[in-house]
Amino acid sequence: MIKQACAPTTAISLQYGMTTRIADQERVNFSDRLKTALLAAGVPVAPTPFMRAYNLRADGAAVTPHAVRKWLAGEAIPTHEKIVILAAWLGVHAAWLRFGDAENADTAAAGIPPVMLSGEHLAMMNDIVSLPASTQQILREIVDAFVRNHRAGHLRSDKQGRHQ
Repeated sequence: MIKQACAPTTAISLQYGMTTRIADQERVNFSDRLKTALLAAGVPVAPTPFMRAYNLRADGAAVTPHAVRKWLAGEAIPTHEKIVILAAWLGVHAAWLRFGDAENADTAAAGIPPVMLSGEHLAMMNDIVSLPASTQQILREIVDAFVRNHRAGHLRSDKQGRHQ
């Protein structure tokens, strides 16, 4: 004869209920930190524009507006890979974004320059990178020539301005 114990079942359901509440709170806290980082970076807190800007940086880890909506609503937390991309883009530490790590709250992601490129610039860079290496080299030479010409023009106008 096998005896069934009620206590383990009750303990499991209590533990599961507590785990669910903790997970719910973690998702909401992540959402709050994400919104804070977006606002600080001047990124719209709206699923579609956020998704477009994120996907320009994602390099194969693209997301849908539905996924972004769930992040913003506190219904889901992205994978670690996506959190790393978000943190680098928004200039925050990945541990802070995911867990609210107080030690890293004011520390930008190491090695990531704080330059915020527009979506248009990132799209152009992605287009250039998709070209064959020989074409990229030609474009590099053209850009270098334009930059040299531009700098030379500024030097001439500075010299003329000083002599007048």
